[in-house]
Amino acid sequence: MTVIDTHAHIVPPDMLKTLRKNSAQYGVTFTGDEQKPIVQLAGSSYIRPLPMFLTHLDQRIATMDRQGVDRQILTGWVDFSAYTMPLDLGIRFSELQNETIAAVVAGNPQRYLGAANVPLRDARSAIKVLQDAAAKYDFRAAQIATYLGPNRFLDDPSLDPFWAATQEMGTFLIFHPYDEQRPAGLHDFFLHNCIGYPLATTTAIVRMMFSGVFDRFPNLQIKVPHAGGFLPYQIERFQHAADFRPEPRSKGFKGRPVDVLKKLYYDTITFSPATLRYLIDLVGADRLMLGSDFPFEMGDPDPVASVKAVVDEAHQPAVLGGTAAKLMGCSCCV
Repeated sequence: MTVIDTHAHIVPPDMLKTLRKNSAQYGVTFTGDEQKPIVQLAGSSYIRPLPMFLTHLDQRIATMDRQGVDRQILTGWVDFSAYTMPLDLGIRFSELQNETIAAVVAGNPQRYLGAANVPLRDARSAIKVLQDAAAKYDFRAAQIATYLGPNRFLDDPSLDPFWAATQEMGTFLIFHPYDEQRPAGLHDFFLHNCIGYPLATTTAIVRMMFSGVFDRFPNLQIKVPHAGGFLPYQIERFQHAADFRPEPRSKGFKGRPVDVLKKLYYDTITFSPATLRYLIDLVGADRLMLGSDFPFEMGDPDPVASVKAVVDEAHQPAVLGGTAAKLMGCSCCV
């Protein structure tokens, strides 16, 4: 059995080198210094230092060995989703990210699998970049941030062609929240992460649910991070709203919210055995996959142990890597 971490981030060293050398070509502005560069993408008002540990490959392998993780699915830094960029720059930026992630995978294919970034502000362009990443690099996955802008979310009808294409391609969609715009009240106490991230994930999925995206595209393969955000733990509130208010049904949603949840996948980052048991009871162990959120401090430092402490032995092979291997088309890992 191969243990696969489905929640891990990277900024490839070669990507950072290229951006430093040709920043204007890729719509990037650098300030700060070599040790703590501050990167701003075109169209974005959000600025923060680049966590340089995202670029360290030796430490990554050492941590995987310590954790008992055989392979990581490498997704980019979600701040580099580049949805704010003018479309031509967003395409170029995504292609660079995919090319350099693919180079890291090619340098150590026994330890890594790759996931694409796509310029999601335009569905047709996103499909083209995704198809190219699949053809050139055999990428079977893509990371998707949880909104496109202050007034555009993943239920935007313009994205329907993208959902249709990923459903047809069988792409494994790895959702991840970010905070281009932080909600009111979440600027202090690290609340943008511990409240804002689960909230952004929950908002994205419930908007897709009530707007009918999952009805139109029932075979999407989506993994929701951080054990589903707040979604699984407030699911009866959404059901109650659908039962007693007209708004959740206003666009034709006729199902039960919990049935939608059972079609999604989830990583195991809960920090609580009781919470992980609840999630298993709600959706089934076959919908869970190991995740660490490497290399961030809000990740699970011992994800394999977290799984083994809760998941029964019969389901451990699937949660630890089998389900991810099937979705990634990686038969050698099963």
